[in-house]
Amino acid sequence: MTYWIHIARSIDRVTLHKERCSEMPSTSIGSSTDFWEGGWFDYPSKERALAAMEQAGTNEQRRCPLCKA
Repeated sequence: MTYWIHIARSIDRVTLHKERCSEMPSTSIGSSTDFWEGGWFDYPSKERALAAMEQAGTNEQRRCPLCKA
């Protein structure tokens, strides 16, 4: 299963999602990212996604309440 993290730098938060979460945008994910807006990034395992969350540089880390990632 693929896991996604959504880095939202403007609100200083990173969120973990499962691959088919309804909160994920349907348009091309990860096509454009910048420092202030962040972006969507995929990882092949939950452990790697959690490690990336630790290194995201945001103060708030959470798991999606919809998909229970």
